[in-house]
Amino acid sequence: MALAAVATRIMADETPKSLGYTFPDEWEKRRGTMMIFPAKHSYGRATKGLRREFVNIAEAIAKNEPVEVFCFAPEESECRKLMGDIPNIRIHAGDFRIDWARDNAPMVLRGPDGELASAGFRFNGWGRKYRGWEEDVDTRDNISRAMDWPIFRSNFVLEGGSIEIGGGVGIVTESCVLNPNRTDWPKEAVEEELKNMLGLEKIIWIESGLMPDPITDGHVDGLLKFVAEDTVLLHTTELESDINYRVCQDAKQVLLAHGLKVVELPLMDDIVHMNFYIGSGGDVAYVPISGDPEQDDPALAIIGTFYDQVVPIVSNHLSKAGGGIHCYTQQIPH
Repeated sequence: MALAAVATRIMADETPKSLGYTFPDEWEKRRGTMMIFPAKHSYGRATKGLRREFVNIAEAIAKNEPVEVFCFAPEESECRKLMGDIPNIRIHAGDFRIDWARDNAPMVLRGPDGELASAGFRFNGWGRKYRGWEEDVDTRDNISRAMDWPIFRSNFVLEGGSIEIGGGVGIVTESCVLNPNRTDWPKEAVEEELKNMLGLEKIIWIESGLMPDPITDGHVDGLLKFVAEDTVLLHTTELESDINYRVCQDAKQVLLAHGLKVVELPLMDDIVHMNFYIGSGGDVAYVPISGDPEQDDPALAIIGTFYDQVVPIVSNHLSKAGGGIHCYTQQIPH
C-alpha cells in the first residue's frame, strides 16, 4: 500500500496493525531521537535552567545517534545559539509549541517494509490542565508533516508517556489512560484501539502510577520500564506510610501475574531515576540524577547491570517541571 493511502484510516478494518505496522522497542537500533526545545512562553523564569539541561541531554544523545530538535519559530535564534554547533543535531523551526517530546511528538510506527508513519492520537493538555492547551494540540501532527510521515488518525487521547511498550506488550495505568479528563471510552474499546494503533498483542493494566501526580495523573513511565521483553524495572519503596508503597506493590503483583520478571529500583525523594532513556541499539542509558550520590548511586548501580554504559545527567530543573529524560525524548525507528 502506498504511503499516501495510509494517511487516513478509510475502512473500519484498516488499522496500522492490520497493515503490519508496529511501535518498535526503545532498545532497538533506530534512525534517531526527537526533542522539542523548551519555549519561554511556557516556563518564564524557569526556562534558562530547563534549556541548560535540555542541551546537555541532547548533546549526550547526539554522541550515539542523530537528534532532531524542533523549536517554536520565535525561539529559533536562541535554539541555534545554544545548539547550532553541536554535531549530529538538526534543528527544525515551526509551529512546535510544547516541549515534552514523549507526549507531544509523534509515536512513530514502522511498517512491514520499513516505511514510517505516525500514530495520530489526540492531545488535550494532560486532561485540560492549563490555560491555552488548545493551541498545543497540533504539535504532534506538525512534526509528522515536517518529517513527511503519514498519519493514522485516532480519536483517542493518549500521551506517549502513558504507555510502556516492550515485545508487543503495552503497559498502561488506569489512573491516567482511563481518566475522565481524557476519555469516556470503555476499557475494552481503549484496549482495542491501543492494540490496533500501535501493533500490540497485549495490554497490561496497572491501577495507578506514582502519586500524587497533579500533572499527568500517573504516567506509567515514572513507575516502571521494560529493560527486556520479559523483564520490567519497577520503582518500589520500603516505607509503608508512603502513598506509593501500595501503588508499587500492587503493580508488582500484576506484573508477576502476567509472567514478567520484576527488578526493583528504589524510589527516591528528589528525582525519578526510572524516567531514563535507552539509546539506539540498547547499549547505553541516559539517566536523570539529582547530583546527590546518596540518592543517585543505588539507582545507577541497578540500571548499570542492564547496559554497557550509563550516562547520568543532572535533571533537577526538569524534575521540578514534572518530568525526566524519557519525557524529553521520542525515538525514530529504522
